[in-house]
Amino acid sequence: MVVLSWIPFATVLGGGVAGYLQQGTRMGGAKVGAVSGLVAAVPVFAVLGLVFSIFSFGAIVSGEALGTAVLVALALFALAVTAVVVAGTGAVGGYLGVYLRERTDEDEYDHGPAATDPTVEVDPETAP
Repeated sequence: MVVLSWIPFATVLGGGVAGYLQQGTRMGGAKVGAVSGLVAAVPVFAVLGLVFSIFSFGAIVSGEALGTAVLVALALFALAVTAVVVAGTGAVGGYLGVYLRERTDEDEYDHGPAATDPTVEVDPETAP
């Protein structure tokens, strides 16, 4: 997600790769995708924290306690929304990654005996 952050829904791609490589169930893939989205969002959290700390520093210096409280509440809300969106889209990607793996990988049962046409018995009376 960090490398592909310029692509919309990069967390879906990151979660999809994590789910595909996880080789588990679809729910397991969703969990791995959500965690991978949250881990990859650490730089986003750092930037949001930096931006809001700069703005809140101005409010603290000017002595406006209400402004500081509003900015802290806004920062926490922004971080919560970001975490929910990143984890949710990563979970969707993880689920889809496992689904794609199930559809494309060959199982050990796919290599069984080749399907053959049933043998046709020839009636000697009607055979040419």
